[in-house]
Amino acid sequence: MPDPRRRPLGTGARTLDPADAPERWRLTGSEEGVPEANWGHWVRLAQRILEVDALSREREGRGDAWDQGFAAGHAETSDAAGNPYR
Repeated sequence: MPDPRRRPLGTGARTLDPADAPERWRLTGSEEGVPEANWGHWVRLAQRILEVDALSREREGRGDAWDQGFAAGHAETSDAAGNPYR
């Protein structure tokens, strides 16, 4: 019975395939270069991508909140409408 831990992992156009060395995995896709690394390196890369994505979403949320507050503070009827930002 084949080892299920050595099955390729597909995510759309990208796939992690087992390399010749048992502890290494190869990223395949449309590019000509095929990066190869240990499983732990791929996990750390995925964790870092998730951290950067969370940071980007948090910064975008803060920017949106600032934009809403700024717009509410400059509305003509903001004081009469009970502006929560003022």
